[in-house]
Amino acid sequence: MNRALTVARHDLLWLRREPAPVITMLLTPALLMFFIKPLYAGALDRLGYRGVSGAELAVPGMTVMFSFFMAGLVTESVFREHGLNTWARLRVSPLRDTELMTGKVAPCLALVMAQSCVLFLLGRTLMDLRVRGSLLALLAVMAALSACVVAFSFLLCAVARTRRQAFAYERVTTLVWVILGGTLVPTELMADWVGSLARFTPVYWASHGYREVILNGEGVAGVLPHIGVLCAFAALFVALAVWRFDGEADKQHWD
Repeated sequence: MNRALTVARHDLLWLRREPAPVITMLLTPALLMFFIKPLYAGALDRLGYRGVSGAELAVPGMTVMFSFFMAGLVTESVFREHGLNTWARLRVSPLRDTELMTGKVAPCLALVMAQSCVLFLLGRTLMDLRVRGSLLALLAVMAALSACVVAFSFLLCAVARTRRQAFAYERVTTLVWVILGGTLVPTELMADWVGSLARFTPVYWASHGYREVILNGEGVAGVLPHIGVLCAFAALFVALAVWRFDGEADKQHWD
């Protein structure tokens, strides 16, 4: 565990030296929330919700979208090691594979949770976001989403051969999930076939988990199905990544 913490501290030092990606992942969704909030007030009215401001969809929607964009922090960390020719040294060091990957994904897990908390705090203080349900349930959905993002980043590292490939896979996959999953437009307002496909994306379950807490006043019990599906997605991503790594143990990454 101490060796995993050493790897995590090393990556956090890199982020401290180059904080622009993290700052961008906070400022961009914050600005988008303010611009799209008025659009969602009408959408919520069509769905039968009264006395809402639109922040109830804008805040969780941008939070989910940019949470998955944070997966790039892990892929950049891994491929940076390849670019510096230090990955091979890490693999032959006393570090176990589990310690190495734990150290790589731990900063992302912490940053996704921090990003989500900051965006919800901004929504609460500046956008009149009111959470009708349990704060514990909200945090539980955040934690499940963060675990899913980390697992997704692990899978990206397994399937991509370069950082450019990883970036492309992350952006395309996330945007497809966001469009289908109801983050930008509630699935109830889209065609029925879109709503059917949406359930096969983790974004749908994260977005609807937040909606259950924020709009419908649910507690932890009410979002257990959403948390369970997000954890199932995370387990699937990890299993696919491990299978891919085992199948290509000597795979080379190129910049």
